[in-house]
Amino acid sequence: MKKIKLLPAIMTILSVLYLIYVISSESTTLVADTVGGDPGGKVIPIMIALFLVLGFLFITLKERPEESKRNNGTAFLFVTTLILALLYVLLTKSVGFIILTTIVLYSLEYIYTTIDEIRRPVSGIIGGTATVISITAFYTLMRLITKIMLRMGKKGALPAIFGKNSTIAVICLLYIFVIVTILELTVVQTLKKRGLEKEANAGIITFAVVLFLYVVFKQLFLVGLAPGLLNY
Repeated sequence: MKKIKLLPAIMTILSVLYLIYVISSESTTLVADTVGGDPGGKVIPIMIALFLVLGFLFITLKERPEESKRNNGTAFLFVTTLILALLYVLLTKSVGFIILTTIVLYSLEYIYTTIDEIRRPVSGIIGGTATVISITAFYTLMRLITKIMLRMGKKGALPAIFGKNSTIAVICLLYIFVIVTILELTVVQTLKKRGLEKEANAGIITFAVVLFLYVVFKQLFLVGLAPGLLNY
């Protein structure tokens, strides 16, 4: 019988347990709104759980223990990922989808892309803080614009098409594409020239992914994402 790596196997089991918990939890029962388009609160947790199960199962079956000495950073990555995952589950409602997802994604992206390098905690923290602030600012602006468009579309001040969530979602995606492109050509390139490539890449990837997920789930699928600290 072939040996398997212990840590991915443990994470696979924990992911399966989390999936079972999400499916059986009464606090996230699927509901439908008056339009019939709300997939309910289980959509994102189930997707995350399935992603974790499939990802760790693949690693467990594919990767085999090396005969050489185990990398000392493996335990650190395992513990960090587990802690961030638990914090995400526990704090999403109070902190909010935008802020907490930004913190978790940036942290994982930065940590995993600097595995074989000497990390710079100060620059990493500064980069993460700047990412949270920038995403919050552009999210707030995007939310303000979409609310105005929806209101004007429903009142007839704009064509009726602007009163539909699907139209607003497309506009938001274009908004994100333009902002990400501008940031990539300006801020990101400047940071890379100053030797902050890892921080810059982690920031722009997190920026694009968080806002994209928000638009897709909130605008297209009408999922009630927790606003948390951004409940204004």
